[in-house]
Amino acid sequence: MTITRRPAKHGEDALSEVIGFVILFGIIVIVFSNFMLFGVPAQGRDNEIAHMNNVKDQFVDYKVGLDSLFNNNKVGTTISNSFTLGTGGSYSTGAISIIPMINPAGSSGTIAINERVTEYLNISSQSRIQSSSNPETINFPPQRTINYTPSHIYVTLSGISANDLSSGAIFGTTINGTNWVAMVNITPKLTLYTKWVVTKFSSMSDCDNYCLLNLTSGCTVLKGASECACFQPADAYKYSNNAALQLSVSKNNVFTIKDYPIYQNISQNINYTIDLMDAAYGLNSFIVPPDTIHLVIDKKITPTSIINATGYFTYDFTDMSSYNLTLPLGSIVYHAQNNYWISPDYYYQIGGIFVTQADGNSTYKLPPEITFSNDTATNIVTVNINALVIDQNSRGIVGGNSPIQIKTTLKSNAALPYVAGTANTKWIRIGIITTDPKARTMWENYFNYTAMAAGIPNTVTGNTTTESYIIIDGYYTGDEYDINVIASNATFSPILHGIGGTYT
Repeated sequence: MTITRRPAKHGEDALSEVIGFVILFGIIVIVFSNFMLFGVPAQGRDNEIAHMNNVKDQFVDYKVGLDSLFNNNKVGTTISNSFTLGTGGSYSTGAISIIPMINPAGSSGTIAINERVTEYLNISSQSRIQSSSNPETINFPPQRTINYTPSHIYVTLSGISANDLSSGAIFGTTINGTNWVAMVNITPKLTLYTKWVVTKFSSMSDCDNYCLLNLTSGCTVLKGASECACFQPADAYKYSNNAALQLSVSKNNVFTIKDYPIYQNISQNINYTIDLMDAAYGLNSFIVPPDTIHLVIDKKITPTSIINATGYFTYDFTDMSSYNLTLPLGSIVYHAQNNYWISPDYYYQIGGIFVTQADGNSTYKLPPEITFSNDTATNIVTVNINALVIDQNSRGIVGGNSPIQIKTTLKSNAALPYVAGTANTKWIRIGIITTDPKARTMWENYFNYTAMAAGIPNTVTGNTTTESYIIIDGYYTGDEYDINVIASNATFSPILHGIGGTYT
């Protein structure tokens, strides 16, 4: 007898469903694992790259705000800037972002004021420095080109004798500049009075006819027995032995002062001096370097007269063989604490924006306020230094991933005491003192590249264990003033406002 077994159809169907579920679950786990392994870090990396770009833009906005305060000299004015410390998951979007475990972990950051306290700007030069206590004086030859705005231009008249004050005296000197003229004259003093002119006639009819024709001139007739006289008034001048020292000023061929008496009743054997830079004469803002000035004596009473005109310039500066200045730079530093990408540090210092990495070098995103230019037509090198520093009394640090605010006030703004003109320096050395070796390398590269790109001659760049520097000698390595330093120092005082995890 043959026994036929029926296949267990239902049991096999259940087994296949289990196997299928296991395979599907395994595929889901593999996909989810791959997403967690590759997708989440990639998304987190994208978030952190976008956040770093945002931080860079916020530092740019910060620099622009501080530059605006500085350029407009808004001392005492405060501006506010926002910074985002971390991603905080804010860049995760889409339907799956509601599941926390498949979102990238949010990054955080720290922002600090004056963390880089050991960095200084060091300037040394041989320059003309403003000094009212020890002014430089230059005698006035017949012609001189000024490269600086003088504080005084003196013209002195000497050797005045009695003959120079008489009625026939003529003396004057002319000082010519670019689009301006000043004339200094000695004018004899005279008095206007009325005298009578008498005309006599032997014929009465002639007398009457003459007076009839001259009625308008005030003719008065006096008749005698045998003659007639006509009396007419006339203007007359009387010269004294005194004279006035007068000034006339012409600007752009228009007289603004005409025969203005500076000294009345001048006397012989006394020297008289006029300062053309006196504000009352209107030339102090009109004489702008470079200006070529001539002094010419164009009127003299006689060739034997000893009267003379001389002059000299006075500048409110002195030549310092070694002018030295050291300024603490200060900084605003952002430390990134990224989970999926490199963690760079951004910082603001001396008007520039810098970035540094733990496993890389330092570089600048925006250059600092130390620049060079070269005028090959005049062989003048210009060095611009805007020492925009952070107040050393400002301190603070905030950490976390929330937005914070920095309120910054322009505390002071003043030009450094380099004399304004076409050239004021023979040589200059600019150094950045720092203990950060990456920063020293970066500054040396910046000095070298900037000077080379501008075509600055006779430069030396280098660094020591504490400083990076550049030395500029200009076109001439001797005693020529061929470098024009334009420098200023502004101090900013920032305050942190935020709800980060740390605050001091």
